[in-house]
Formats: sequence, structure tokens, C-alpha cells
Amino acid sequence: MSIAVNTRVVAFQMGGQQRVAAEVTRRLEDVKEIRPGRPLGGVKGHLWEQLALPLRIGGRLLWSPSATGPIAYARQVVTVHDVAFLDAPDCFAPAFQRLYAALVPALIRRVAKVVTVSEFSRRRILEHVAVDPEKIAVIGNGVCGRFRPQSPDAIAAARAALRLPARYFLMQATADRRKNLARTLRAWRAVLPDLPEDLWLVVSGSRERTHVFGQKEAPEDTPRTLFIGYVAEELLAPLIAGAEAFLFPSLYEGFGIPILEAMACATPVLTSDATATVEVADGHALLVDPGDEASIARGIVDLARDPALRARLAAIGPPHAAKFTWDDVASRYSALFEGLEAVRMGSALRPAA
Repeated sequence: MSIAVNTRVVAFQMGGQQRVAAEVTRRLEDVKEIRPGRPLGGVKGHLWEQLALPLRIGGRLLWSPSATGPIAYARQVVTVHDVAFLDAPDCFAPAFQRLYAALVPALIRRVAKVVTVSEFSRRRILEHVAVDPEKIAVIGNGVCGRFRPQSPDAIAAARAALRLPARYFLMQATADRRKNLARTLRAWRAVLPDLPEDLWLVVSGSRERTHVFGQKEAPEDTPRTLFIGYVAEELLAPLIAGAEAFLFPSLYEGFGIPILEAMACATPVLTSDATATVEVADGHALLVDPGDEASIARGIVDLARDPALRARLAAIGPPHAAKFTWDDVASRYSALFEGLEAVRMGSALRPAA
């Protein structure tokens, strides 16, 4: 069985959807990766998917791992990580939101199978798109092996390379307003008198994708806060492992891979008691109300002032994260692809009535 994979998305900076595409694809057998000759985003990327990609599939089963693919090609599996563009439209640039609100539901109705990454996302897809529930499979995400407790030397090297303070809480936040950066910064500012004087907030992540998420809104003049931008892959694990806590109070997530990456590094996690983050954390993180600034503030103070809480979360995180492997994820995708092909071949071999 030969699978074609739409890998247009992997040409861009590594994020959750890029990671899924890359990690699963390299574990599949007999794969033909198809992508443009150069990185194509925006309208050009979508035109390539609709017009050029179908001509290169060669009749194979196609996997589109990042929510978009050619609507004209029904022999396709599409992974829809979430439907935030329908649930939280104000978090996106208007043109992007309108495009995805039209394209993705049409694709969901057209393709052979839809994969999503959590039961939360499955429920939200079914709320918005009238399809047979059996058409949607849930296959979660994994954690790369490099996310694990780090040596003091590796942490020190990352601290030097990124010019980090000695003590810090870490938050990953892009230009995506769902990451809740503005509210978290206000909470941080409010509780600074209650925190150790040498504790900083470090914010990582690119905040430049305004064509997707609109204009960034969070101020960058918050005291004892350091914005370090996009972090290279080789520095991510020691950056996370060196943090005293990892803050992920997102307003909306279809999954939340960073939660598991931090747990795998034995870093205590604060995350949201809403959307898919509850499902992913599964009792192994400190939960806060992402819409309540005071709740986030209390969580920050609790983590900063309670070493026993941090120690407990650091201890229970790695065993939980270890349940999520890319080998298992790829195996489940492979079984899904094989099942679809078996059904197709069986239909082709049955004699006409």
C-alpha cells in the first residue's frame, strides 16, 4: 500500500501541526511526500493544494495532515486538529477565518475519513458539520524522545545561548490570541509583589503570523518578563527543563502538545480547565480558569510559593507523558489507512449485483 502525504505544511517553522506531519510521515512505510518546490503559504499554498497536488497523487490514498487538502479528491484522509476558526472566529484574521470556515467543512464532508486529535475536537467538529460520527476517528499526538529531564550542563548551555535569567517560569505563546498571553501578563504583573524577587517570566514563540491571527495585542513592557521569540529545536527541551514551571493557560486547544513536552521534561505544568487541555493533562497539572485573570494569578502564586506542589507535579508528569508516543500514533494512522484500503479493495472485488 502506497500512501501520498501532503507535506506542504512542513516547510514552515515547527509547530504542533508541523510536528504531527513530520513525526508520523517518517514512521510510515511506502510513502510519497508531495510538497511545492518552495514554501507556499496563504492563497498560493491553497491554490497549489487544489490545483497542482491532485495531479501528483497518482491514484494513491492521500493523507492531508494539516486541515486543508484538495476538495476534488475524495480518496483522502484529512487531520483536522480543531475548529477554532468556527468556535473562536475573533482570534483569527478575517480573511483567514472566512477561508477556513468555507474550506474545512466542505473537505470534511468530501473525504473518506477525518482524523482529529481529541474527543473535545471530535465533539466540536460534529457540532458544526453534519456528518456521520463514525467518519471521525480520534488519534492523539505524541512526545518526541528528546523531551526528557535534562542535564545541568545542557540547561546551563541553553540559559547562556538564550540569555535567560537564573530562575524563570516559561510560557509558550505565539501571535495566536487563544494562547492567552495578554491576560497572563496582566496576572503576572498583579502578583509580582507575592513572587520571589529573582523569578522571571520567559515567553517563547514566534509572534509574527499576523496573516493568520491578526495583529498582536499583548504589551511587551511587563516587569520581569523576557520575550525570546522562536526557539531552535535543539534548545527547546533544556529551555523547558530549566523552568521552575510551565504556563499554558490557553483559551482554546484541540490538543496541547506543549503540555506533554513540559511534563516529559519533569517541569510542573499550569494549564486550563477548558477545551482539550483538561483531557490531555488528565489530572497531572494545576488547572486554572483561562478566562479569569485572578484564577491564573492564583495558580502562578501557588506554583511559585509551594515547592511541594512543584515537586509533586514534576514527579507525576513524566510517566503520564510517556503514554503518548509518536510510534503509537503512527501505528494507529497506518492501521486506519490499511483499513480504508482493505474496504476499497473489497468493494472493487465484489461482483456487481
